[in-house]
This record gives sequence, structure tokens and C-alpha cells, in this order.
Amino acid sequence: MGVSLGTGPHTWPGGPEDAWQPVDCTAAVPPAAVAEVLETGLEESVHIVRRSRVSQGRPVAAELLYVPQSSAPELPGIDAPSGAARARAVLRELQRLELDRQENAVELGSAGADDAKELDRLPGAPVLVVTTRFVAAGRVAALSVATYRADTCRLTFGDAGGVEIHAGPQRQAS
Repeated sequence: MGVSLGTGPHTWPGGPEDAWQPVDCTAAVPPAAVAEVLETGLEESVHIVRRSRVSQGRPVAAELLYVPQSSAPELPGIDAPSGAARARAVLRELQRLELDRQENAVELGSAGADDAKELDRLPGAPVLVVTTRFVAAGRVAALSVATYRADTCRLTFGDAGGVEIHAGPQRQAS
């Protein structure tokens, strides 16, 4: 399993090759830092899609995908499905937009209570946090904050300058 952070082809979340599984979707006001990146009002509700990634039967990553209402305008309000079905509906709406580019950042962090529970780790366990801004029509159309278990991932750098996160067996230092 790998997540390319290089300059390869850009794709929307939820595409046919996407290894993430939709878990849930709610409409809520995001944290202020997220609202600032999305350029939404501080009290404006966005779609928050929760997805997970599993490898060899164990959780390796948890993602929160923040999608402004304007990026999914055709999503029916009152008759919209809930849970994973609603998450898939929001992802389908993103596919309708033309993706200009995506911008990635990787940081080291420690698992908060929610991420720790979802990743089967103790709070404070080391994690890699990959933040991806998806840009369409010159504005941020979605923001992904994906938290990867550090004990199942490693960063590798290739000749092309890309960065990938691979899940696999741990290597012991000798």
C-alpha cells in the first residue's frame, strides 16, 4: 500500500483506485484553522467525511475530509442518506469538479483520543499526519487530514523526488 505525495497525477478522493473506506459523514462547523483554509465562515457548516484505511486486517490510517457545501451543491439536503452512504454521495459530488491540483504536507504528531481509538493505539502514540488541499476552480474544494500509524508506515524518497508512505513490516535497526 502506498500514498503518493509526489508530483504524479492528481485525483479526487473516492476514485476507483482509492483504498480508503467511507465510514460516516456529518455536517458540522469545522475547527477554525480548517475554516480558514477552506475560506468558509467560522460558523459555516461543512461536510465532514470520515474514512479509514486497513491493511492486512488492521487499521493503518484514519482520515477526516472537510468539504464545503459549495463543493457538493447537488447533494440533496433532507433526503440525503446517512453514514457511509452519505459519505459516498459527497465523494461522488467531488468527482464532478475539475481538479486543478493538490498540495500535500507531512508532519509528525501524536495521536489524539479519537484517532488513537480508531487506529487501535494509545493516546499520544506517534503518527504521521498527511494534509492534502484539493484545489478546483482556483479555490480549496476539500481538505483532507489523514493520520497514519507510525509503526506501520515509513517515508521513502525516490529519484523523481516523490514521497510515498508504505505500510509493511517494521525494520529493526541493527
